[in-house]
Amino acid sequence: MTQVAAVSADIVLHNAFVVTMDGALTVLRDGAIAVVGDRIAAVGPSADVLGAFPGAAQTLNLGGRILLPGFVNTHVHTSQQLARGIADDVDLMTWLHGRIWPYESHMTEEDSYASTLLCGIELIRSGVSQLSTGISSTV
Repeated sequence: MTQVAAVSADIVLHNAFVVTMDGALTVLRDGAIAVVGDRIAAVGPSADVLGAFPGAAQTLNLGGRILLPGFVNTHVHTSQQLARGIADDVDLMTWLHGRIWPYESHMTEEDSYASTLLCGIELIRSGVSQLSTGISSTV
C-alpha cells in the first residue's frame, strides 16, 4: 500500500478495480483509495486501506466498479459547447467560415461564461480533471 501520512481520511473508496497508472500498470481487484483534503493519501488493497484509516469520515463501497485517475482532455473549445449540432452536416471550411466563426463572433461575455461552465460540468461528469483550451494571445 502506498500511504502519504497516518491521519484520518475524509473518505475511503473501497471494493473497486483500482487502475493505478503506476509503472507496472497495476490494477487492484479489490482496491481502495483514501482521500485527505484534496490529496490521495493511500492506494492499496481494500483491507489495508480500510485498516489504515478506521476513523474515515466517510466510506463508500463501490461494489466492484472501476476507479480511474482523472482524464486529461488536451483539445477543448469551451466556447463551442452551446453550438453543438449547428454544423454536423457540412464540410470543414463551411463549418468554419459559415457556422462557427460567425457564431463565436456574436457571443457575449455571458454566452462565453455559460458555454464554459456547461463544458466544465460535462468534462467533470465524464471523468476529466484537467484540460487544455489551446488559447493563444495571438488569436
